[in-house]
Amino acid sequence: MNTTKLTREEALRRWNASKETKRKMVEKLETLARNSCLERGDLENLK
Repeated sequence: MNTTKLTREEALRRWNASKETKRKMVEKLETLARNSCLERGDLENLK
C-alpha cells in the first residue's frame, strides 16, 4: 500500500511540475507576442 501512495504522490508532483512549466512557457510566449506587436506598432492585435 505504501508504494501505491508514493507512486500517486510522484505522479501528482510530476503533473504539477508539468503544469507549472507549461504556464511559464505560455507567459513567455505571450510576452514575446505583446512586445512584437508593440515594436511593429500593431495595436489592434493587443488585447
